[in-house]
Amino acid sequence: MSLSHTRSDDPCFVRGLNWLGDAIMSLPAIDALIAAGLSLKIVARPGSAEIYRNRPEVLEVINETKGLAGRLAAVSALYKENFGRGLILPNSFSSALVPFLARVPNRVGFARNLRSLMLSKAVPVRRRDLAAHQSFYFLKLVEAMGIPAPFTRPLVLPPPVPEPELPEGFRLALAPGAAFGSAKRWPAEKFARTAELILSRHPGSAVILGGPSEVEAARQVEEELTGLFNVVNLAGRTTLAEAISVLSRCHLTVANDSGLMHLSGALDVPVVAVFGPTNPLTTAPMSRRHALLRIPVDCAPCQSRECPKRVRICFEDLTPQMAAEAAERLLAPFQTGNRAIFWTPTQDEAWPSVPLPRQTSLVIAQSALLAAGHQDLTPPPGTLIIPRPLLENRDHQSIVKKYDLNPASSFWLGDTPESLTPAVRLGGRTVLLMTDRAQNSLPAWFSQSFTPDLAAPDPGRAFEWINSLTS
Repeated sequence: MSLSHTRSDDPCFVRGLNWLGDAIMSLPAIDALIAAGLSLKIVARPGSAEIYRNRPEVLEVINETKGLAGRLAAVSALYKENFGRGLILPNSFSSALVPFLARVPNRVGFARNLRSLMLSKAVPVRRRDLAAHQSFYFLKLVEAMGIPAPFTRPLVLPPPVPEPELPEGFRLALAPGAAFGSAKRWPAEKFARTAELILSRHPGSAVILGGPSEVEAARQVEEELTGLFNVVNLAGRTTLAEAISVLSRCHLTVANDSGLMHLSGALDVPVVAVFGPTNPLTTAPMSRRHALLRIPVDCAPCQSRECPKRVRICFEDLTPQMAAEAAERLLAPFQTGNRAIFWTPTQDEAWPSVPLPRQTSLVIAQSALLAAGHQDLTPPPGTLIIPRPLLENRDHQSIVKKYDLNPASSFWLGDTPESLTPAVRLGGRTVLLMTDRAQNSLPAWFSQSFTPDLAAPDPGRAFEWINSLTS
């Protein structure tokens, strides 16, 4: 199915994601549809609908209610709209059943959960699609519609709602809750101790946010901080639109792996993201400034709602001091300078067609190119092919000095821990390329003491991500 890149009078139906974090990770796919000139009508649950309404190009966002009655109402509404095509982002059986019953002719979705017969185009899922970040997973569906789907960083704009009153000065947002059970929640007392350490260096206020199910965790943090700092506890007291407004006016967020973590990143607010049983490779915030905190333990990521061991050892050694130190790095001024991308292409990796980011010199190993059969390869303009001895000696500090590079502004791409560890020492950012070798060694990756900033399915997606951060 090929689609024109001009604005269409035939709206495209999109079944959106139900959860806040998932909806934000799907925004690059939504933006690709908008860039292609499609008029969108999106069906989503109230918990995420506001995220899709944030796009002025979206014609309408329809709230879907739970249960059989809600699904039947959705079928009736879709049938009356007479959509010509539809994109089904969720993996559930019911999300494909509704447009099927509504007789939407062209229905694109992933071939999962026994629903292929209900899709006009069932897109197969590769192992690397599941191992890389979910934003790229949703973009693959857009590509299956015959539409260009470059990655763009998810951004959310504060909606036009009355702004809740907040104290002046530095505002630290705390999000101690998380959906899907208690296993994802770093203890409230550690959130409070982290806030103490940060606010002792940056005097100001703590702003606690969360949904109705997270009120108790917020109350515990508030009690720990009362009398020490100014505390504004808004958990359970804001709409999603109001929470977006509040977060947009904060200077830093400390959050569990949650919708508010993703929302902070999409609002361009620096975020310290705490991971326990969940997988940061697939659900890290796609933001310009974030720090991923996790402790390598044998049982993580288990993806459990409740800790099977009842002790949450994945959080035991993750300290407030670690979070506060990560916060200081995020609050430091942006570092500029000559940027490098350290990448040694393997035999199955070609030069991405994505333009290099500005002020970037792509650093590669000449020996690896020759070994991979790229003797006739002409690197793109601005590329530096580093002499073999420097890279064979892994003397990256000498490379940095020789070519006047700024490590903090640079990126390391690779599929082995050894290819990325120099970034940890020099302060750069890392991209794990999900080659077969990386996928086969995921347990070894989770045993590492550092976490890659991004897991990408291929170098092209990695370059798009880097462009989104540096543009």
